[in-house]
Amino acid sequence: MRERVGDLGIRLARYGVLGFVFFAPVSIFAYQVAWGISVLGMLLALAAGAMAWRRTPLDLPLLLFLGAEIVSVLVSNHRLIGLRALTGQWVLLFYFVFAQVISDTRLLRRAYGLLLVSASCAAVYGVWQTFAGRDLLRGRPLGSIAGFYVATGFFDHHLTFGGSILITAVLAMAFAATSRDAGARLRLGGALLLQGIAMLASFARTAWGGFFAAVLAMTFIFRGRLKRLALMALAAGIVLAALAPPIRDRIGTLDGFLDDPRIRLWRTALRIWRDHPIFGSGLGTYETLFPVYKVPGNPHNETLNILSGCGLLGVAAFVFLWLRFFRTARAAYRTLPVDDPLRPLLLAGILIAIAILAGGMGQCFLLDEEVATPFWFAIAGTMLAAAEAGSANRRAHAAPIDEASESRRGLSGVMSA
Repeated sequence: MRERVGDLGIRLARYGVLGFVFFAPVSIFAYQVAWGISVLGMLLALAAGAMAWRRTPLDLPLLLFLGAEIVSVLVSNHRLIGLRALTGQWVLLFYFVFAQVISDTRLLRRAYGLLLVSASCAAVYGVWQTFAGRDLLRGRPLGSIAGFYVATGFFDHHLTFGGSILITAVLAMAFAATSRDAGARLRLGGALLLQGIAMLASFARTAWGGFFAAVLAMTFIFRGRLKRLALMALAAGIVLAALAPPIRDRIGTLDGFLDDPRIRLWRTALRIWRDHPIFGSGLGTYETLFPVYKVPGNPHNETLNILSGCGLLGVAAFVFLWLRFFRTARAAYRTLPVDDPLRPLLLAGILIAIAILAGGMGQCFLLDEEVATPFWFAIAGTMLAAAEAGSANRRAHAAPIDEASESRRGLSGVMSA
C-alpha cells in the first residue's frame, strides 16, 4: 500500500509539472490546478518515503529574504497592510515545490519543450491581436501605438504578456544557440522568431530591455561564431529601434524618459526608503505612503520596491540570493564539456535570470504571478541541472583510471574525460 501511494505521488507530481508548463502561457487557473496536483503528489511521495526532500543552494537566501519581509511587517506602522502583502508572497513557494517535483533533467527538458510549444501558440494569438485589435477572451478592444494594437495574449495586461513571452523567448534562444542538431535549431529558431515578434507586439519596454540584456550577456559567454551572431542581433535591435516608428515611439526620447511616471515612482520610493533605511516602511505599504501622485501599484522597479518596503535588510537578502544563484550556475556551466547536455539547461537559466532581473529595473515582474511562476520553475530547473553537473563531476573524479585504457587514449583523452 505504501509503495502504491508513493508511486501515485510520483506520477501526480510529474503530470502536474507537465500540466503547469503547458498552461502557464495561457491560463492562470489551469496552471494553478496543475501546480496543486504537483503539490499533492509531492506530499504523498514524501509521506510514503518515495521522495526525499532535496536541499538546494537557494533555500537559505530565499528563507532570509522571507525573514526580511516578515521583519519589515513587524516593525511597520501598517502591519495589517503588510500582512496582506505577505500572503501575496506565496508565489515563492513555487520554487520550493519545483525544486522537489522536477525529478531529473530528462523531465525538465520535456517540460521546457512543452512550454515552448504552448508559448508559441500564445505568441501566434498575440501577433494576431496586434493586427486585429481584439481581446477575444475578454471581449474588449485593445489600445494602439503608431497604428499597431498592443497585444495582451491570454493575459489581462500587456506587461504580463511581455514578461511571460520574454522568459520563453530567452529559453528558445539559449537552446537554439547550443543545439547541435540542424533540425532542432530550425524549430527553435522559428519559435524564437515567433515569440520575438509577439514580444514586440506586447509593446512592453521592460521585456525588450530584458531580452536585450540577455543577448548582451551572450556576447560575454560565447566566443567565435555565436558571439558574432549575438553582436549582430544587438546591432539589428538598435537599428530596428531607430527606424521602426512604433518601436521608436514606444521607447521615446531622453526628455520623455526623464519625465516618465516611472522616474517619479522611483524618486518616491527613494524618499520612503530614506525615512525607513534599515527595515523599510513595511511590506506592501508603498501605495499607502504614496498619496501625492495617486498612482496605484508599485514603484515599477524590483530593487526599489524591496528597498522601500524592506529596507537595506531586504535588499541585502535579495542580492545574496542572486549572487548565490549566478555563482552556482556559472560554476556548474564552466566545469562541463562544451557538448554536455546539461549546459543548455544551465545557460537558459542564467539568461532567463538576467533577462527578468534587467527587466525588473522598470517592472516588478516577481510580483506578477503569471510571470513569476514560470520564472521560479526555470530557476529551480537550473539548480537541478547544477546539482547533476556536480554529481557528474564527482563521479568522473572518483572513477578509477584504467592504465591500459589511459595508454590507448593518451593523456589528452584522460584530461578531457
